[in-house]
Amino acid sequence: MVTVPILYRDEYLVVVDKPSGFLVVPAPGRSGRTVVDLVSAQVGRQAQAVHRLDEETTGALVMVMDPAARTGMEALFREHAVERTYLALVAAVPSPPAGRIESRLSEGADGIVRVVPTGGERAVTHYETLDRRGRCSLILCRLETGRRNQIRAHMTALGCPVAGDRKYGFRARSGESFRRLMLHSWRLGFRHPITGGLVDVQAEPREPELRP
Repeated sequence: MVTVPILYRDEYLVVVDKPSGFLVVPAPGRSGRTVVDLVSAQVGRQAQAVHRLDEETTGALVMVMDPAARTGMEALFREHAVERTYLALVAAVPSPPAGRIESRLSEGADGIVRVVPTGGERAVTHYETLDRRGRCSLILCRLETGRRNQIRAHMTALGCPVAGDRKYGFRARSGESFRRLMLHSWRLGFRHPITGGLVDVQAEPREPELRP
């Protein structure tokens, strides 16, 4: 059985380093063990997801094991009081190399989330280019909001789709080969919903291309 690395744990919640290739929760038409299943088996208690990472996305993911913790964590996410920092390898250098993206996002009938002129949901991403990696760039993204596929949609709108993300427009060039979507949840920071203490967890990327 796959072992999910545990980055932080107490009686109320657990933060894990999600591996690629696993859904966080069940999805229609899909079978197989989810991250919820794996973590619940490891800790010997029922864990519940309070936010999501895409199937191929890796890194820090918080789950709760207590009803009060669930209520508290959901409130923190709703109020944008969780600091969520990601690392992404993107197809080019964003222009400008650092900035703030604010747009409206809407999911189409094809399941792809796009920037739209009206309607949709407000989405804000702060980003900074850290380094060139061949023809790609390593960027740091901080989510002000946490919409579905937000970073993927915003980077595509900038003309810099996330490496390996064929769904959002990435096309490999000569010599490029990415086995997954190169997006990693690097850091989570928040005030514990029960104790009030600071929880600040960092998950180091497995792939060298994603390491700052």
